[in-house]
Formats: sequence, C-alpha cells, structure tokens
Amino acid sequence: MHGNRLKKEKGATLTEIIVVILVITILGAVFSGIVIFLVQLYMYGPRQLDTAKVAEEASYAVIEGNQDFRGIRYARTPLDASATQFSYTYGYPTSDEGISVRFRWDPLDKHIYRSSSTDGGSSWSQETVIPYYISSSITIDGKATPSVIFSYKKAGDADWVSGSDSLSEIRRVILNITVKSGSGSFSEFQGAVDLLASAEIKSF
Repeated sequence: MHGNRLKKEKGATLTEIIVVILVITILGAVFSGIVIFLVQLYMYGPRQLDTAKVAEEASYAVIEGNQDFRGIRYARTPLDASATQFSYTYGYPTSDEGISVRFRWDPLDKHIYRSSSTDGGSSWSQETVIPYYISSSITIDGKATPSVIFSYKKAGDADWVSGSDSLSEIRRVILNITVKSGSGSFSEFQGAVDLLASAEIKSF
C-alpha cells in the first residue's frame, strides 16, 4: 500500500511538470509573437508614415498644384497624354499668356517630375522631382500596371485611347499610384500606400 501511494504521487508530479511545460511553451510562443509584431510595428510605422506623406503630397501637386504651378484640375488645353506623362496649358487661351505644366514619371528612379513652359510647350524648364524631399528608397509605380500612372476618360466615362482619340476629347485624368519604401512588405519593415485621384478637364 505504501509503495502504491509513492507511485501515485510520482505520477501526479510528472503530470504537473508536463502541464507547466506546456503552459510555458504556449505563453512563450504568444509572447514572442507579440514581441515580433511590436518590433515590426516599431520599424514599419515611420516608413508607412513616410510613404503616406509622399503619396499625399505627390497627388496634391499633380491634381491641385500650387500658386506657381496649377495642377491638372485647372487644365484648359491638354498638350500631351500618355501612360507616364501628361502636359497641359492653364490660364489664358493664348500661349503668350498661358502657362504649361508637364508631369512625367521616370521608369529608372520611379519618381514623378514636374516642368513648366511659357511658350505653349515648345521648350520646358528644368525638371524638379515632387515632392522635393522624396528619397531614393521610396518609389512610385502605377497601381494596376507598374508603368501606367495616368489614364484618361472621354465624355460618358468612356476610355480615351491614345492614337485614335484626339487630345481635345479628354474629359478626366486619373492618377493611380502605389508608393512604397523598399519592397513595401510589412514583414520586411517597409511601408506601402495605394492612392487614386482624378480631375475633370473642363471644356472651353
């Protein structure tokens, strides 16, 4: 009887040890998961904020512009339209009084550049990147197709087709971009933002 009681006590102790080990293992896995997530969030947060800021300011520069260079919303006459570039004149109808602006996406550094013209697009100023502070680690691509940041609509929201439709038929310009730092992957502590914006081209 005494020996059986010792065996039972030993068995109960072993069970308790196993339960404790399992609980510690589960808690350790949960804790390590939380730590990894917090580290990722700590590294990811600032980069996500950086990409979001770049996306918003690039979009605002293209669509709204500023007092020196009006954005697409103020376009009067389209001068050129492609998947990577759009240029237009705003202001007075004559080339002497109007100002032209061109936005161009560069496939090498994947940034958007702006230039201006005072002679109706015959000559252009030196390009400046927008926003001016964008770093080389942040890139801008087309969202649906990497090399397509601009698309266009005609009246009735029909697609405008380059080569078959005239520039005067463009009624809306769509900017559809993905801005990311590095690979844009959360697991690699990188940020990514998708942004869609558009502006109507008024008919004069």
